[in-house]
Amino acid sequence: MAHTARTTKAQAGLSFILAAVLLGGSLFLAPANAAYARIHKAIEQLTQAERAVFGSDQQIKLLTAALNSLQSAYTKGAEKTKAMDLVTSAIADAKAKNAAKFKADMTGAIASANAVMASTSESTASEPATAPAAPAVPDHSAPPAKLTEDQARAVVLIKGDNAEGTGFLVKTANGPVVMTNIHVISNNPNLKITTNTGDEITILSYKGATDRDMVMIAIKDGSYSYLDLATDISNTVQPGDEVITPGNSEGGEVMLNTSGKVLGIGPDRIEFDNPIYHGNSGGPVFHVKSGKVIAIVTEAIKVDVSNELDKASFANRNSAILHSMRYFGFRVDNVPGWETYDWRRFQNETAFLDQFDQRSRCLDCYLNAPDDNKPEDTVWKDDDKIVKANSEYFDQAVGADTSQQMDATRVMWAEISDIAGIDMDAIQNLDNFYTFDRQRAKDEIAYRKALRAELDTISNNVSRMGSMPRTNK
Repeated sequence: MAHTARTTKAQAGLSFILAAVLLGGSLFLAPANAAYARIHKAIEQLTQAERAVFGSDQQIKLLTAALNSLQSAYTKGAEKTKAMDLVTSAIADAKAKNAAKFKADMTGAIASANAVMASTSESTASEPATAPAAPAVPDHSAPPAKLTEDQARAVVLIKGDNAEGTGFLVKTANGPVVMTNIHVISNNPNLKITTNTGDEITILSYKGATDRDMVMIAIKDGSYSYLDLATDISNTVQPGDEVITPGNSEGGEVMLNTSGKVLGIGPDRIEFDNPIYHGNSGGPVFHVKSGKVIAIVTEAIKVDVSNELDKASFANRNSAILHSMRYFGFRVDNVPGWETYDWRRFQNETAFLDQFDQRSRCLDCYLNAPDDNKPEDTVWKDDDKIVKANSEYFDQAVGADTSQQMDATRVMWAEISDIAGIDMDAIQNLDNFYTFDRQRAKDEIAYRKALRAELDTISNNVSRMGSMPRTNK
């Protein structure tokens, strides 16, 4: 969860990540390379559409997604127009149940898209040597590996009232489970898990990892496909190995495969370069060589180059960090322990943590964001108590003399300080939380304490206190 306009002190108190369910960053690619990637994605979507049930909603969604990918690609020429026209026609064929024409249009669309991709690659290769450096186009002489149909059926959609993500089916010694991220099911009541054929899976119970963002959901056994988990990643996986990250990209309820490679292996996580999107959280990181899942797609971190040294290093062609976003998954082979969750208690505690975090972000925005009415600078208006305190200041200060205005400011400061103390006792009792959420609670405590410390310094600064009230619009 992103903290708006966090103070320096608050940053020091909070270890912050962008959860993958909130990802929105784009790859750092030159235009031609970006076009290549989008056209490649369109071909992948078309291939999946060919395999989908003819005329189904899923097939039409895949075709529409492929058309959007082609439209957004940075390409030109007749082949692009031809490919787009053929995909549009294929959508109409699928809706009209015209199988013969659909097959012909799909064959032509894939051939045309491949021709565009080839010409895009050639134009990139022919750029003058003085052109700005860009990440190299991957070698596509051989098609990227894909999950088999049986493996693809093991990837599932997870959807609740507040969020959706991805999961995958695994058989354990204790029975079948769906694995995903804890944050996918957090504060997300009325959870449903469905296969890519639309069958709903019966949920039995939940177990969360004690040290990482990972949950196993026990399910009622059925005629499902399952993936295998790796058991010795340190000795079987190497940087450069190909991986696939299938998932519910952008929450479209369509499972898309994205290929990439392992960049690094740590004690509890793996870094890879597969671009991931909203909805990919909880999906498998599938290791092509072993045919097993090595991690769960979990988070992305935006590269911070505000420091001059980091900025220079990022720009260096020898940098190991090539893109503005870094992608990580938690390892599945060395989880130290699992904790059984009571569903109602878990939903209550994660809803509480979300609400606590929201209030902190509103307080931070009120104290620090520029008062220029940009959406990100008015987050404080989402907190009714802050809005009320701010409005009461103007009720008392308008038309008052300087002394009365200062009194109104002190009253407002006291009210904001009281708001900063709301729920602090409850969150500091770590027995209220399951093990994984305790670290999140500690981070939230540190963040709120930093805001309260900032309020204390404001109380001794007349000028800063006088600038606290926000535009009352």
